[in-house]
Amino acid sequence: MRIHNPILAGLAVLASTAAVAAPSAPNDAYLAGYAAAVLEQRLGWQPGSYTLDVSEGRMRLDAREHDDAAAAQEALAAIGGVRKVRVASASEPAGSTPGRWFPTTELFRPSLADPKEPRFFVSSRHYDTSTDTLWLAEVGYGANFPVYGRVDEAGNGWNVGISGGLFGLFNLEADSFDLINADYTVGMPLTWRQGNTSGRLRLYHQSSHLGDEFLLNAAPERVNLSFEALEGLIAYDLTPFRIYGGGEVLLHREPADLDRLMAHAGIEYFSASATTLLPGLRGRPFAGLDLKSYAEHDWSIDRSLKVGMQFDAPHSDHFLRLSIDGYRGYSPHGQFYDDRISYLGLGVMFGI
Repeated sequence: MRIHNPILAGLAVLASTAAVAAPSAPNDAYLAGYAAAVLEQRLGWQPGSYTLDVSEGRMRLDAREHDDAAAAQEALAAIGGVRKVRVASASEPAGSTPGRWFPTTELFRPSLADPKEPRFFVSSRHYDTSTDTLWLAEVGYGANFPVYGRVDEAGNGWNVGISGGLFGLFNLEADSFDLINADYTVGMPLTWRQGNTSGRLRLYHQSSHLGDEFLLNAAPERVNLSFEALEGLIAYDLTPFRIYGGGEVLLHREPADLDRLMAHAGIEYFSASATTLLPGLRGRPFAGLDLKSYAEHDWSIDRSLKVGMQFDAPHSDHFLRLSIDGYRGYSPHGQFYDDRISYLGLGVMFGI
């Protein structure tokens, strides 16, 4: 079976998912209106004397003009559907936020559909290449780990940290599920957020290696792919959507004749409303379309799509995502970067 358009297939599933999801938890717009009523009617705050941002049930309140920020935080946290409240109070004026080792606040949310974003996942896929069709599985291990930063109670500031990832591609049709390709990445990201705008500047290294069984059985022409790159991305939250864009430049690369530039953009939908599936367990639909275009490939656009459901719990940052994964373009698997492929599969991702 050839996969002609995984992007359209994924969008069809998103439409059916949205049709059956019956939200039973308040969305961000409702929470923002409710919070404004609490602040202005119960606490007597004047409109314009505070700034409130709500995203995915998390509230960021800038209350530096008020002395009763603690009462505001308690009142907002009591609103049903609110996951977390961060408040910048009068006792912490702008510019005085102290630095902190190992901050927990994630300022730049990792892209939903970027196939090279460090994360913990497994995805079983049917590949369509120029020479064959076959079932493969990709397994990933990785995370972004903030080391030091300055983040105020409203969630604005910056972090610097380390990131690393391993992406292994396995042949499900081989007797021993042979490892075909492994990509390793390690980097130093600087992330920041101000209101609905966030960004990431990351210097990272990637190296790619073929599996031993694949080398013995297929005897491919090996390419020693290795490079250092500087990535820059800026995102803007338009709840329930997010858009982002930027690119990369290769600093040192092997092969030495690789073109240096890549453009990167995407759009995401993450439902602000959750459906209660079981007591304490919620589900919400999401979709992400990631686009990359390399000078090496004459600016042809590679498209990656993820559509599915996230399962999480109130007051927890852990989650599980089930998704349909689609891709069309040049291969994101290092050693095969010059091959055109498409795939469609099912993925499971863990947020820890």
